[in-house]
Amino acid sequence: MFPGHRIHTAHQSAQAESVEVHMATQDEPAKITCPCCQATLVIDRATLGILYATEHRVKAGGASFEKSLQDLKDKEKQKGSRFQQAVEEEKQRKALLGKKFQELRKKADTDPDERPPLRPFDFE
Repeated sequence: MFPGHRIHTAHQSAQAESVEVHMATQDEPAKITCPCCQATLVIDRATLGILYATEHRVKAGGASFEKSLQDLKDKEKQKGSRFQQAVEEEKQRKALLGKKFQELRKKADTDPDERPPLRPFDFE
């Protein structure tokens, strides 16, 4: 193979895609760039093992600092509102459990004929 030679391989969509292969000499490892995700594989020529792989990184700088700050503030507001909603739900749940407990206590006071349930150590 020659430096910068392109190899054509079958892709998932059955279209021929090209994979960029960078090779300088027989002693240096081969570098292969994936056409889909732009990741780079470095392969040892002697063992044909992958030495390392690097992922394609998108350069930062797409959003301005002010926009990022505003997004962060919006997320904080959402977190606060979700927390308040969870607190309200917990209060309602506690109130409902309190009402259930009071109703069962009234029932136990009005029906003394019913025995309380047996406890595990009552079986001994």
